[in-house]
Amino acid sequence: MPPIKVTIPGFVDYDNEAPIVILGPNGSGKTRLAQKIAQSNQVSAIGAQRRTWVQDSLPVQEEGVLRGHVANQLNSWRQNAWRATEEIDFVLSRLIQEHTDLLTKRNEEAIASNSRLEPLKDAKLILLQELWNRLFPGRKLEIGGFFPKVKRLDGAESAPSYNLRQMSDGERTALYMAARVLTAEQPVILVDEPELHMHSRLAVQFWDEAQRLRQDCRFVYITHDLAFTLSRRGARVLIAKTDQQTENILVHGLPSSVAAEVLGAATLPFHAKRIFFFEGEKGKGFASEFFAAWFDGNETFAVPAGDRNAVCSAVSGLKTVGIVAADIIGLVDRDYYSDDVLNATPAGVNVLPVHEIESVLCDSKVIDALAAHLGKTSNDVQSQFLDRVQKAFNGQTLNNVVACRVRARIGDLMNRAFDAAQIVSDSGETATNHGKTLAGLDLPAKTLEMFREENQRVVDALSAGGANMLAILPGKHLLSILANVLGFGNTSKLTSLLITSLNRRGLKAGDPLLLLRLKLEAALAAYLPSRRVQAT
Repeated sequence: MPPIKVTIPGFVDYDNEAPIVILGPNGSGKTRLAQKIAQSNQVSAIGAQRRTWVQDSLPVQEEGVLRGHVANQLNSWRQNAWRATEEIDFVLSRLIQEHTDLLTKRNEEAIASNSRLEPLKDAKLILLQELWNRLFPGRKLEIGGFFPKVKRLDGAESAPSYNLRQMSDGERTALYMAARVLTAEQPVILVDEPELHMHSRLAVQFWDEAQRLRQDCRFVYITHDLAFTLSRRGARVLIAKTDQQTENILVHGLPSSVAAEVLGAATLPFHAKRIFFFEGEKGKGFASEFFAAWFDGNETFAVPAGDRNAVCSAVSGLKTVGIVAADIIGLVDRDYYSDDVLNATPAGVNVLPVHEIESVLCDSKVIDALAAHLGKTSNDVQSQFLDRVQKAFNGQTLNNVVACRVRARIGDLMNRAFDAAQIVSDSGETATNHGKTLAGLDLPAKTLEMFREENQRVVDALSAGGANMLAILPGKHLLSILANVLGFGNTSKLTSLLITSLNRRGLKAGDPLLLLRLKLEAALAAYLPSRRVQAT
């Protein structure tokens, strides 16, 4: 389709065909903004307040009269958006009349030419019925005449058809929206609250279908639903600040899997008071299983975001959007990152004081709790654990940790060396700028010094044990050593015990795991957000 420019207060739009989504919380002035857009553009507007139930018999009127009724309803919406529009009967009647006229014309042509009557396939009413069949394959829309009904295809053959007013809210909304979209005569179709009365998956499917049906139009959606927003592929996304101001944002800069997982959850808008992002993948690895157990209520929605950068991006992105009522927080591993990188972590993202999430299970208080539960002497377990760690991290294993830490520091230097300020219009000058910066780093000498420093840091951490050791050495390796010391055949058996004990729904009174849980909660509270959202 040719590019269609849309004028929106506070937004400079270039001719484009991508849909526009205007996002904002309730009370932000979205509907008034929609009215202003309708006043300054060629718009077929669909208001949020709309009557979607249909009379048992549709009005039989001339096409011009039907168009007039719809125009009057749109004009009413422009002035009083709070008043429900009541055009569905006229829109459906117009579709049926248009279909009847086409059939009559086709029949006359066939008689005049004495030829076989070709079936009518591209009429708007046919397109509506085909769309309906894709959305609701268990229902047949019998809408060829002025007394429309619906036939159930998934029940008894003798089941009678029923009137359109007896459809569910979602069915009636889909029918109304489809009719409005198909009869839209302006190049812009503006929809206020497109997801209203639809299940989230139905809303996404319906508007995907609608955009395919009307590729000659540009869609503008007004919504408070970020999940729906993210479903509009390639859309320009604006935040409604007021009815006079919008702000262009890069919602799609959020990790798409994260956004879909968080904001597509049906229970999130009703229950979650806190959204927690962590490093990991859904259904994979210890972190995903552990945080699902730690946050086992409806108050906190725990989401694996991928790597450290994805966690930071997700937290910063949702805080910038500012429409999610829940508190947005994140947690990242210390890993091998330098203090400079960790200190630059965005607001709302906490850094574990230990190497990674597995490291917290090697905390001395956690070890005390496990030893007591297993009938072992805590001092003996602690001593054996430290001794085996010191023996394991020797030679090549120790040097691997040192090398990883040095590599992280060199990476920081390289990132700073490739500063955008050094890039100019001339390629030769750009190369020279970077060459001088890299030469100034004196990497060979710095690398040797870094290896000496990091080697000493790792050796000191091994000698000291405790928190220093947990911050420097990789937690997965430490946890495997601890599992062996405690008598478990592998790490998964140890983590299974821990996760089972944290399950607040699966333990009965008197279970010895209840005491272990209390001790674990006290120990892990030093590292993790509270299991319950604190009352304010």
